[in-house]
Amino acid sequence: MATTITTLFFFFILFIAALAVKEVEQQTSLEQPIISRIAFGSCANQSAPQPIWKSIIDFNPQVFIWLGDNIYGDIRRPYKLFGKERTIGPWKNVPRFVPASETEMQLKYHIAKNNSGYSLLRKKSQVIGTWDDHDYGLNDAGKEFSDKIVNQKLMLDFLDEPQDSPRRKQAGVYASYTFGPKGKQVKVILLDTRYHRDPLSSDGSILGDSQWTWLKKELNGPKTEITIIGSSIQVLSNLSATTGPLFYMESWGRFPRERDRLFKLIASSKRNGVFFISGDVHFGEIARYDCANATGYPLYDITSSGLTQAVEKVIPEPLAFLVEVAAWLTPTTMRLISPNCRYRSCTYGMVLSEKSWFLVLSLVEI
Repeated sequence: MATTITTLFFFFILFIAALAVKEVEQQTSLEQPIISRIAFGSCANQSAPQPIWKSIIDFNPQVFIWLGDNIYGDIRRPYKLFGKERTIGPWKNVPRFVPASETEMQLKYHIAKNNSGYSLLRKKSQVIGTWDDHDYGLNDAGKEFSDKIVNQKLMLDFLDEPQDSPRRKQAGVYASYTFGPKGKQVKVILLDTRYHRDPLSSDGSILGDSQWTWLKKELNGPKTEITIIGSSIQVLSNLSATTGPLFYMESWGRFPRERDRLFKLIASSKRNGVFFISGDVHFGEIARYDCANATGYPLYDITSSGLTQAVEKVIPEPLAFLVEVAAWLTPTTMRLISPNCRYRSCTYGMVLSEKSWFLVLSLVEI
């Protein structure tokens, strides 16, 4: 059902049939319950209405995953094409985005964390997550950003990360989690695509040496039935390759050698059931990379963005149809679904049966 506020959100529906439900009931208190519902999303402006939380709570997820832009912490200046301070165009002389102070960041996190809908979700579900640029502190920023150490603490406080967590001590917010009992386990690997990222024009590193070492260990560790790799930016999308040099989107496609390294690491780990989830772009998308010769199965990237932000809101009526036209005209070689989801709300489900894991797609407008 469509509403006046258009948002993008994806649900995982991990469903286990009657026999598996009986297994859950028979588990001892020392065993982990089977994870049957995981939700994930990104791009939630703390100052905007957030009716999406009611739909998420009604879905009743056991785990909710933030994929970045959990707040919009940086300060956005108005569009100015002419004048003394020009923020857009090839002749711009001042940046459009500037960092906020630590106090301002704390206030924005306080507003987000105390939203009534999100507060209720925190009581009902386990919340985990990573960050993207706007909660990192500055639009499109990477390893050069000077406030990243302070902002890492603020982000982990927002997620209620334990004080003795390794994430409090390491350089970056990457982490992994394993849910469910043996034989029905889901591993979630959350990457940090900001803290160590080289400049966008460099084709350098996204993850940095220490995070690559950690990721290799995680992928080569104990096997699980499903492995979800969460990246704040899209992994498979080739949108920048098809739209540049008119405009460029942040994605792993901007760092082709780094993305190839990721694919090779997944293949060499011989790990089954790996796929990506991502955010950032304010539209929904599912992409597929056919690499069955290397991994034995294709890789998928499910993009969920955004909880309050949507690309169709960029252009006001009556010109909003231009977003739809652009979506239809923009090619993406790995895109799997209709380009409509580049400008409309999309919700998808993934179903887990007692025999195998398989993906069921169902589009819902929220």
